[in-house]
Amino acid sequence: MASTFKNAGLDVGVLDDSTGDIYTASGSGVTAVIHAVYISNLSSTNAAKVNVKVTIDGGSTFRHVGRSLNVSANNTLVLDKPINLEPNDILRVYADPNPDSSSVDVEAYASILEIS
Repeated sequence: MASTFKNAGLDVGVLDDSTGDIYTASGSGVTAVIHAVYISNLSSTNAAKVNVKVTIDGGSTFRHVGRSLNVSANNTLVLDKPINLEPNDILRVYADPNPDSSSVDVEAYASILEIS
């Protein structure tokens, strides 16, 4: 069994679709442990609300790890509890649209241990 540390990053959008997929445990027999997810709000004026989801069955059924999590302006939210992914499971991060219709300015980074 090989273990590899990986990094994944994403400019977070507002769509709950594959554009928010930050990491997939791709390939047969590949599992992963997400060590931490860092979500940074780069806006100096608007708070952001972000959602973190994972699949539980190889890519089709999502469950929330966090829903509408508040990230203050110029701040970072850290999810530092491990998240285990089975083969083909997906980690997704997306933001709620800003109430004033301005663009969200959020980045996400994940620290991952991939096991194959």
